[in-house]
Amino acid sequence: MAQGLHKLEVTHAFGIIGKSICPLVIKMVDCGIEFVHGRHESSSGFEASGYALKTGKLGVAIGTSGPGGTNLLTAAAHAKANNLPVLFITGHQSIKELGIPQCQDSSSYLADLAEMFKPATLFSKLIERGDHFSTIFNHAISIAMSKRGPVHLCIPFDVQTELLEECPILYPQSESLVSYDNCERVLSAINNSSRPLIIAGKGVNRSEAHAELIQLAETFNIPVVTSPGGKGAIRWDHPLYHGPVGVGGCSHGDQLLNESDLYIVLGSRLSDMTICNLKRENHPETLIQFDIDPAFVGKILTSTTIQVSGDLRQNLNLYLNKINPEHIIQRTAESAAYIEELPCLPGLSLASVLSTMSDILPYDNTLFVDVGSHAFTAVKWYKVKKPGSFVIDAYFACMGNAIGMAIGAKIASPAETIVCLTGDGCFMMLGTEINTAVCNNIPVIFIVVNNKQLDMALKGMEKTMGRIDGTLYETPLDAVKFAESLGATGYKCETAEQFAEALRAAVQLKTVAVIELFTDRDEIPPTAHRTVTI
Repeated sequence: MAQGLHKLEVTHAFGIIGKSICPLVIKMVDCGIEFVHGRHESSSGFEASGYALKTGKLGVAIGTSGPGGTNLLTAAAHAKANNLPVLFITGHQSIKELGIPQCQDSSSYLADLAEMFKPATLFSKLIERGDHFSTIFNHAISIAMSKRGPVHLCIPFDVQTELLEECPILYPQSESLVSYDNCERVLSAINNSSRPLIIAGKGVNRSEAHAELIQLAETFNIPVVTSPGGKGAIRWDHPLYHGPVGVGGCSHGDQLLNESDLYIVLGSRLSDMTICNLKRENHPETLIQFDIDPAFVGKILTSTTIQVSGDLRQNLNLYLNKINPEHIIQRTAESAAYIEELPCLPGLSLASVLSTMSDILPYDNTLFVDVGSHAFTAVKWYKVKKPGSFVIDAYFACMGNAIGMAIGAKIASPAETIVCLTGDGCFMMLGTEINTAVCNNIPVIFIVVNNKQLDMALKGMEKTMGRIDGTLYETPLDAVKFAESLGATGYKCETAEQFAEALRAAVQLKTVAVIELFTDRDEIPPTAHRTVTI
């Protein structure tokens, strides 16, 4: 297995060591795969996902039997929601000891990890015999790489140590995943539309179809909006970009949603986070939906749907090459005036900080954004200059995921400036992973928005229920002291000037840095305008 992963060009594996997984980890290290030992298995799983996202290769996360495996479950579901090829490996007591009460039991007698991982992955299997290994391993990595999602293998201790006479490993080859059938229907629908709209989702960033998106928009002169997960699919100041929609969206973008007769959806499930402000009577007549996963295609809106399956970039290339310029109907471009007025507050406005943050960062950067009010403030106000440099999980939305994702991404792309924007709530969940970054010299910049409360929950409950139970931190976090105790450099910022100075210093320092940003607790996040669900 270690040799197979090495030949798949896996350079790092992430996890926490334990008895049931020791044989495999030791062999992986012997094969030249660096084992990054984390502080919590969930974070290790997120790190494997960040590594997979940046490299396009297989990420590997490892946990012991029992609770080590259950701690990985959240990261597995996150990888599934984000179409990330990650192999989750968990230990198991020896097969010959099944039925005997065991510490950290992974069998059906206590916590059956093989069964638990099935709904959170594309494939999950207990390997009961060594001579079954190659068939199951080949199947697992083939699914992970071809379907772009997580898989899980549970390997008993005694099976790990079996000697195999032969073990053929088949390495997945990249396939052409395109949909030829609907090409003419797609082009005809675009030409017949009077008010088309491109909704760019997370799939644009995942397939790196940024140039193809712009070519499509410019060829037909079609306005582009982005879902929360699609933020950064197009640079913020492109003439055809009309802003984000949905939670964290702008009113101009949501207006276009309600006025268009054709949606061209590129890699978005059209979840409630994207179309929460779309009225049912304003569903478009026609929907063209490009998606590698057909689970929700055509099932959300009442529109006539043209489905395009397969890899987004390959499909766009196919369709764009088939366009006859003489058959394109010319349209007049609308003005993309989506920028709204920044809030004016007694304290520091997070919106104002984020609107200028990209001016301070080097162009070659990626911003990983955690879940909360700060996330959707970033969706609305952060100005993405480099397409594909904004990463957010607005769908499964597990708090703390961006901390590990940023660490894994920095390992995969060491020359790039990697920044994580997180909140005090997320930071208190998985902030200890900063010590992993420190111990392994992984210089990520962590920006912790500290408003001393679970802000998104507080503002939502206050608006809808008139109560804020369980949303305040009676003893607030001191992120700088916490970071320094873990070996990182800390900066405490209460003004925009202090923040700008700290961020510039952190970029130059090239070490693990934590910037604690105190913002106005009364700032209304761009989640409060959410109205209805389709």
